[in-house]
Amino acid sequence: MENLNHPSIIPVDEQYSRYQFTEGEADDDTSAYSVASSAYNFRVENGRRYHDYKDGHPFPYDEVSEENEIVLHELCLLLLDNNYFVSPVDESSLRCVADVGTGLGLWAEGVAERYPDTQVVGIDTAPRPSPVFPNLSHIMFDATEEWVLDDPTMKFDLVHIRSLFVGVKDWDALYKQCFENMNSGAWIEQMEVEIEAFTDDEEILPDSHITALCNFTREMSAAAGRDFQISSAMKQKVEEAGFVDVQEQRLKLPLGPWPTDPKLKDVGRFYERFYKTGLQGWLLQICTRSMGWTVDQVNDACIKAFQEINSRQQHFYFPL
Repeated sequence: MENLNHPSIIPVDEQYSRYQFTEGEADDDTSAYSVASSAYNFRVENGRRYHDYKDGHPFPYDEVSEENEIVLHELCLLLLDNNYFVSPVDESSLRCVADVGTGLGLWAEGVAERYPDTQVVGIDTAPRPSPVFPNLSHIMFDATEEWVLDDPTMKFDLVHIRSLFVGVKDWDALYKQCFENMNSGAWIEQMEVEIEAFTDDEEILPDSHITALCNFTREMSAAAGRDFQISSAMKQKVEEAGFVDVQEQRLKLPLGPWPTDPKLKDVGRFYERFYKTGLQGWLLQICTRSMGWTVDQVNDACIKAFQEINSRQQHFYFPL
């Protein structure tokens, strides 16, 4: 497997403090998103739309979350040099691929287009539009439960999971189902962001709102019964499910275009947009339902975090 690990310290662009926003970015520190419901199995709560499958998902499922997902998809393609996976799969014998938690299906569509002889199955608890490629299908079910496939004999050569933190309650059950539905010699690949802001700066801004929110996610995890920190446990859990030759790599996602390296500068732009389009949705339901917050308190926390990013004083990165 190619070594993708980033250098221990990323050089900082000295012009970062004077970085100018692109069109549409400058108002992110004051905007709060509001969208309307358009499907019977969705509900609107505090101006955001949520999916109601079973007991629902604590993150919104609306136009803003779609933008957030698109940004993450483009970020990952950039980070991986336009590769959809890094597992050492023999692409000539890649016949069946599963995308667990497929969301908008962007990854699944990309793989189906690039590998037209490969059957790609997107699995999610939310309905998806009709596939745009003949070798792509979507199935709606909970992937922690027994997989009921259109072809019961199908076994997968690659299972892909990306950014499912908080979306899965029982990770052991999910990995077990993945293992049982894969061919011998197949690969499982998962990408998750560690909810921890790091910096190589000598000092962290006093009373950093971004750092405080990262620390607060531990309380949110306990209140919601969901794991915000699956990134730190998934290697062990994958091994416990029976997988072997498990490898882990840690990449750095700069929060903002502060690196000197052109590629990481673009990654930083994407990740800043991902953070800004995602933060309210990550906080809103859990904080208002379980933490005693008001909507105004959630929006105020977002505004303060965005203003801290916009100040361009700190060079935070999050491990992927």
